[in-house]
Amino acid sequence: MKRKVLALASLGVAATLVLSGCTGGSGGSGGASDAGGDVTLDFSQWWEVELKPGVMRDLMDRFEAENPGIKVNLISNPYSATVDLQTAGAATGTLADIVAINGASVYDLKTQGAIANLSTLMDDAGFDPSELVSNDQIDGATYMVRALNFVYPMYFNTDLLTAAGVTKIPTTRSEFTAAAAAVTNPSNNVYAWSLPINVQSPAGFDSQAWLWAAGGRFLKDRQPDFETPDVKDTLSFLQAQYQAGYVAPGAFTQKEENKVEEFTAGRNAMMIASLAHINGIRQSNPDLHFTIGAVPTADGYTGKQGIAGASWGLGVAENSEHKDAAWKLIQWLVSTDINSELATDATGFPGNKNSVPGFVEGDELFQKAFDVYSNSELVTELEGLPKALDLNRNLNENLVKLLEGDQNVDQTATALQDYWTPILK
Repeated sequence: MKRKVLALASLGVAATLVLSGCTGGSGGSGGASDAGGDVTLDFSQWWEVELKPGVMRDLMDRFEAENPGIKVNLISNPYSATVDLQTAGAATGTLADIVAINGASVYDLKTQGAIANLSTLMDDAGFDPSELVSNDQIDGATYMVRALNFVYPMYFNTDLLTAAGVTKIPTTRSEFTAAAAAVTNPSNNVYAWSLPINVQSPAGFDSQAWLWAAGGRFLKDRQPDFETPDVKDTLSFLQAQYQAGYVAPGAFTQKEENKVEEFTAGRNAMMIASLAHINGIRQSNPDLHFTIGAVPTADGYTGKQGIAGASWGLGVAENSEHKDAAWKLIQWLVSTDINSELATDATGFPGNKNSVPGFVEGDELFQKAFDVYSNSELVTELEGLPKALDLNRNLNENLVKLLEGDQNVDQTATALQDYWTPILK
């Protein structure tokens, strides 16, 4: 594969983050008590990075004020680095007391014995799980609580599009291709969009979202179903975008946060990303004019569009010595008022049934995003699968081969089918 040096450098950075994460906190090996006897909970997450500065610490300070004797130490890294920390911590029994996770990793963390049975902690605390929008279970028990749910629409830089003569937001793949051709200007370091398919740290829905938007799926009855016209058409579309030069350079080494940086800096005209980035983009580049819309569908498709969905979930480390205190923080975060507040700050949809986000009213962008969400089907095909991160990595590996010309569309579909089948059988 190209750029092996960069890949090795990325691994080195990840290793450094793992070491700093494991040694920097007090609860990675089960929590600790300070000199005053307070329980200190380590909380490893990417949330603080994506929220406005101070939001996450303020929440923890308020929790501490309401729960004397419990302190919270935030371990904050971008999403991909947080996943790297989880992987290392799960293997060595050094997970932070509380870990932010999503549905793509919960099955494997549970299978490794790295995260605790939350059903037991709920029962001990007298918590009613019917308060939650979703109570995903594995073998009849809960291992992750969804604090928030997110959708991944498409962002459009209206300044770049207008300057290129694009007056209508693309709604089909052909319209997107025309806009991509008009806006791409390598001499000015401007490209249509980024397609981060990093093999070391797979994340995001930049490839899958195109399939889901057009009603396609790569699973049927939870089994792989890659050798279909819908999947092959999507692979062909991605291949054509890359070969035409519309995709920003560095796709094979980019991470999720790099894509957001490119869009925020005005170097990408379009981006598939979580609503959680809206406030960060506004703060980092107040002069950037952008709007929100659905991911363009296949030409001629008239059915209901799918939209990629993910969650900010929470789990408790099995190695934690303070599971009850850890659950107390999780329960507080999904309580009605706090969950409404968190959803508003993160521009996500609440995990508590009774919570209402306050970000929609009075904000045109959020209203557009909410309209896209309301008119779409939320798709979470990877959540809850065994070895979901490995499957996502395999998807990226095959996309790299396709884009580099090492295999064609049919070979790519077959390779995916062959790899995924024994894992999901």
